[in-house]
Amino acid sequence: MGIKGLTGAAARCGCHSYAHKELIRRLQGNRCEVCERAGEVEVHRIRSLNDLGRLDSPSPDWKKLMAKRRRKALVACGACHERIHTGKPNTTLTQ
Repeated sequence: MGIKGLTGAAARCGCHSYAHKELIRRLQGNRCEVCERAGEVEVHRIRSLNDLGRLDSPSPDWKKLMAKRRRKALVACGACHERIHTGKPNTTLTQ
C-alpha cells in the first residue's frame, strides 16, 4: 500500500501519519496557499504553532492562515515563501 507520489521505502512503510499524507496531497496540488497561484511550490514550516505568537495584534496573512488551519506547514510559491522570510507584506489572501 503506497502513497501516490512517493517511491521506494517511503511509499511502502505505511507509517505516514494523516498530517504527512495531507501535506503530500497539498504539495501535489501545486498551488500556493497564500496567493493561490498554480505552479512550483515549497513548504514553509514552523516548529510549533506557538511560534506564530498572539494573533490579536496585526499579523502577516500567512501567520493568520497557518493559525486558522492549525497547521505547522504552509505550501507556498517561491515568491510568497521569500516574502515570508524577508518579512515583506504578502498579497491579500483570496481564501
